[in-house]
Amino acid sequence: MSTDGELLGLLQLASPSLPIGGFAWSAGLESAIELGWVSNEAQLNDWLVTTLQGLAHLDLPVLLRSCQALAAGQHETLNYWSDFIRASRETRELLFEDEQQALALVRLLKGQGIEVAMLPAPPALMSVWALAAREWGLGANTAALGFAWSWLENQLAVAAKTLPLGQTSVQRLLLALKPELIYALKLAATLDDDQLGLGLPGQVQASALHETQYSRLFRS
Repeated sequence: MSTDGELLGLLQLASPSLPIGGFAWSAGLESAIELGWVSNEAQLNDWLVTTLQGLAHLDLPVLLRSCQALAAGQHETLNYWSDFIRASRETRELLFEDEQQALALVRLLKGQGIEVAMLPAPPALMSVWALAAREWGLGANTAALGFAWSWLENQLAVAAKTLPLGQTSVQRLLLALKPELIYALKLAATLDDDQLGLGLPGQVQASALHETQYSRLFRS
C-alpha cells in the first residue's frame, strides 16, 4: 500500500499543473481529429486504447528500467535506456516533445536543489521522470502509473479543446480507461528487453502530417 508521502508525491508528479508543458502537445491526436479519424467519443476511446499500447511497449517499460537503474546507481544503464527511447521516437515532433518536456522537468528539479548530474545529456523524459519519482519518494510502478495517468489527462484535454466533447464525456472516458492503464502497466512489467518498441503507423502518420498542418492549437 502507498504511504501518504508517496501518494502526495504521485499527485505532484502527475498533476496537470506540473510545469513541463504537457498540455501543449497532442502526439498526433490533433491531426487525427483534423483528418476525421477521430470525431466522436467512441473513436477517441479507440484511438486512446491503441496509442496506449505504444506506452505499454516503450515508455512504461523504459521508465521501469530507468527507475531500477537509478536505484542501483547504474548510470550507464540509465544512459542506454535514454538513448534507446530517444531513438525510438519516429517523427521529429515526437522527439522534440520528449526533449522539451525532459528539459523543462530538469529545470524544475534543479530549481528545487535536486542534483541532476547523473542524467544523460540530452536526457529522455523517462530518465528525468524516474529521477523526479525517486526524489519525491515514489516506487517504480507508482511512477509509471502516474506517467500513464498524466498522458491520458493531456490527451483528453486535447480532445476537449478540438472536438465537441463535454466534460461529462471526458470523465466517462477517464473512468472507462482506468483498467486499460492498469493493464498497460502490468504488460510493461512483463516485457523482456528485446520486446520493447511497438510501431503505430497511424499515430506516426498523424504526427508527421501535423508538422505542416495549416491551423493547429498544439505543438505536436
